[in-house]
Amino acid sequence: MSNANAPKPARRRGTAAEEARLAIEQAEADGVARDAMTLRMTLRDASELKRDPKVPMADISYGPDGMRYLGVAVDQGGGVTQSVLDRGDTGYVRGAAPEPPPAKPKAVRKKAVKKAAAETVE
Repeated sequence: MSNANAPKPARRRGTAAEEARLAIEQAEADGVARDAMTLRMTLRDASELKRDPKVPMADISYGPDGMRYLGVAVDQGGGVTQSVLDRGDTGYVRGAAPEPPPAKPKAVRKKAVKKAAAETVE
């Protein structure tokens, strides 16, 4: 019995370093240069990456242009809710301020209807 529409089992999430390494290796296998990639990380994942005892010191470097992991630029707290690898094929510009959220329209209150006027209509 085969289920063609059965969902794939969710892959268990590893550490931030493992997830980033996997994404970088997949992008590199697809032909994307590491210089074009940007690892956009949440503050939590970036902190976890820096503190992970399993990550060799040689994998993380710091320079005037910021932090790099495995030669890929890291944008910490870049306005993302989940860490993602930008492959350079989107409109994302490294180091640019994130776009502000769209302005919410101001709520308009409905005017109260007088009871006397409502009773006379009936």
